[in-house]
Amino acid sequence: MLDKGLIALDWGTTWLRAYRMSAEGEILASSQPQAGIGNLGTGDFESIFAAVTKDWLEEAGDDAPVIVLSGMVTSRQGWIESPYAPCPADPRSLAALAIPHETKNGRKIWFSPGLSTTIDGKYDVIRGEEMQILGAVDGLGTGRQFVCLPGTHSKWAVVEDGVILDFRTYMTGELFEATRRHTIIGRMMEHDAWSDSGFDHGLDAAEADRGLLGELFAVRSRTLLNALPVEESGAFLSGLLIGSEVLEAQRLYEIGGEVCIIGNPALTELYVRTLSRHGIRSRQLAETMAAQGMFRFAHSVRERA
Repeated sequence: MLDKGLIALDWGTTWLRAYRMSAEGEILASSQPQAGIGNLGTGDFESIFAAVTKDWLEEAGDDAPVIVLSGMVTSRQGWIESPYAPCPADPRSLAALAIPHETKNGRKIWFSPGLSTTIDGKYDVIRGEEMQILGAVDGLGTGRQFVCLPGTHSKWAVVEDGVILDFRTYMTGELFEATRRHTIIGRMMEHDAWSDSGFDHGLDAAEADRGLLGELFAVRSRTLLNALPVEESGAFLSGLLIGSEVLEAQRLYEIGGEVCIIGNPALTELYVRTLSRHGIRSRQLAETMAAQGMFRFAHSVRERA
């Protein structure tokens, strides 16, 4: 039991989301400082942790809550590196590999492991998103379910009865930014423009299945040959990449029925739109699913301790 409550830090490369939670898993307070590990020096982690949790720990007094950290803060570039738990995985198998650590002021904290898979010759890793997946478990139902986490490195996971069986990462968001910012394709784009029809045309190009590498250059060719308006080219690129990601995930996991999508609505809506073209229903959940996942993980850590 987490009778003293929980402090959970979902600490990634570009963001830090901190939660104070009750013994029942209710979020009592939250904080989102601009303190992703990509912007910190090697000696800054403990000072940031102390600043973020100071008021919550002072309020708790002697009733010290369980404290867990997940995300890239547990990576080789983070505060304490933790191992990867292999799939299939659940909160107990993750807790078995959690790393305990004592801060300078004597607080015991736990660093969650990442998650890995080598199934069918795939080599893939997650740090942080596994907590969002575990947080969604209660709403997924029984049997085999599929979860999509759009983003810089989009994740697709297979979950069955609360166990993460396998997952796959797609560099969709990073490739989109790199292509439009640092290649010849992006030189003709209007970066602030958006077009729904351009996005749909990009989905059409992905579904034509002529090969992603060739279609990437064709974004420029279409514009030069007046087949694609400049103001639609950015949305076209987005549709091409997201469409290709969804097609590959669908083939890999034979996805049908419904997909649970976790993330920012501005991005998840594009995935809803793409999936609907394939006759696949979707449900959207908020990014705060990570807090619920860490709550489940903390229960297993408490059992281990």
